[in-house]
Amino acid sequence: MKRLLLGILAAALSLSVQNLVAAEKRPVLLGEKEVTFLAERDDIIVGPSKGMFSRLVFEVEGNDLEMFKVQVTFGSGKTEEIEVRHEFREGSRSRIIDLPGAKRIIRRITFFYKTIGSLREGRARIRVFGL
Repeated sequence: MKRLLLGILAAALSLSVQNLVAAEKRPVLLGEKEVTFLAERDDIIVGPSKGMFSRLVFEVEGNDLEMFKVQVTFGSGKTEEIEVRHEFREGSRSRIIDLPGAKRIIRRITFFYKTIGSLREGRARIRVFGL
């Protein structure tokens, strides 16, 4: 009986650890913004409640978007500038962008970009995910 109970406990612990590792690999939505047709600068405020991250992914919907650069401000106040200079098609995703250093709290993500598709299709919307 003791062995059966220990076996069940070991299996439950193993599943818990597997679920924790899998949850850590899932992208977390850090925020989203609607983008005008003029070159602009927008901030997405993240904060410690979202967790710690070492990579980012962008997703674009609604229209095409031209991105110039991105600034990431970490919890410590240190800022890292990422040259992205890329035209995203509606419905596309960026490559995984590795941030320097270990996983850290992200305080703010600042985008420099504009919508470049047709007016008829409306504004682009960008979503940023942390990994």
